[in-house]
Amino acid sequence: MNATNDEDALEEMADVLEILHVLAECHGASIEKVEEIRKKKAKERGGFKERVFLIEVED
Repeated sequence: MNATNDEDALEEMADVLEILHVLAECHGASIEKVEEIRKKKAKERGGFKERVFLIEVED
């Protein structure tokens, strides 16, 4: 979000995506499995396109 232009933002997103690929592999999954879970959660709970983020949860 702090990138000064689209090219820099895409470079940073590529780095984040690489980390996600490695983390999925470390947990015995694929990026496709992560994507499947992401889609299910977005359908059930909504996504982040509106840039609304949960900050705190009270029990």
